[in-house]
Amino acid sequence: MASKRKRVVLSLADKLKIMEQLDKGVTGKKLSEIYGVGQATICDIKNSKSTLLNFVSVLENEDGSSSRKTMKIATNKNLEDAVFKWFLQQRSMGNPISGPILCEKAKILAGKLGYSSFKASNGWLRNFKFRHGVRALDLAGEKLPADSAAAENFIEKFKTASESYDPEFVYNADETGLVWKALPITTLASKRESSAPGHKVSKERVTVLNCANSTGNHKLPLLLIGKSRNPRAFKNVKKLPLFYKSQPKAWMTSALFTEWYDEVFIPEVKKHQKSVGKERSKVLLIVDNAPAHPTAELLERENGQFKTTFLPPNVTSLLQPMD
Repeated sequence: MASKRKRVVLSLADKLKIMEQLDKGVTGKKLSEIYGVGQATICDIKNSKSTLLNFVSVLENEDGSSSRKTMKIATNKNLEDAVFKWFLQQRSMGNPISGPILCEKAKILAGKLGYSSFKASNGWLRNFKFRHGVRALDLAGEKLPADSAAAENFIEKFKTASESYDPEFVYNADETGLVWKALPITTLASKRESSAPGHKVSKERVTVLNCANSTGNHKLPLLLIGKSRNPRAFKNVKKLPLFYKSQPKAWMTSALFTEWYDEVFIPEVKKHQKSVGKERSKVLLIVDNAPAHPTAELLERENGQFKTTFLPPNVTSLLQPMD
């Protein structure tokens, strides 16, 4: 007795491929063997070609997911369209949108459109994201917009300018603010708790400067800038694993950058050069055009052995590795 064939549900993308192969003359029997479905399924796909193509066309215009397996539309289509339109508007302005924010907006729109029984459940959110091809992305670096043209122009010029440098000694440095007292925005709570009281957002911050070479095998000690000249937390600490400096607002300044450049960057790079047997190699440091960074002329050292170049404005999110 023949074994029962396992049920296979084809995605819309698979169905499109099958239609293309049918147009090229591949037989239904052959396709049924390739995709593990019955010949009747292949026949149904062939007969519904027009409907499938129209649905997929609309799906692509709405940024939908072709990995979905049915042509079923949302129960509350008007509401879903309104939520998705709002979502696209917010993302076009660069506003980050989380699942809870999306659900809250859906509830507000549902009330305005008269969907009194609508519930923005986790299941609805999951299906909404799948229907519209929405996925999670980590926010990285500085906010858009970025100047793509300036980035491409810099890359072309940099290729020529960096030809005489060993990649081992091409470095990038960048500052970032660290809100070190920040608390989580969500919390776990026991069943006895009906709510979790909010808290005032702390603005206590320090500045951290990261620096490494382009090959990734030489990472310099961090520069940490705080407000206190002698932090209580450092009491009785004989040696820090970083370079600490203070500034009234914990900001980077030209004086602090120059001090780091002369007392940390150059000595650490020379130490690395000695360890790899490439002493006296030319060194290039790439930084952004922040006002706190001194000019290239002021940072040139040892008859041009150490030089600095600056990224154009608004290209940090596209080009800067340390961002």
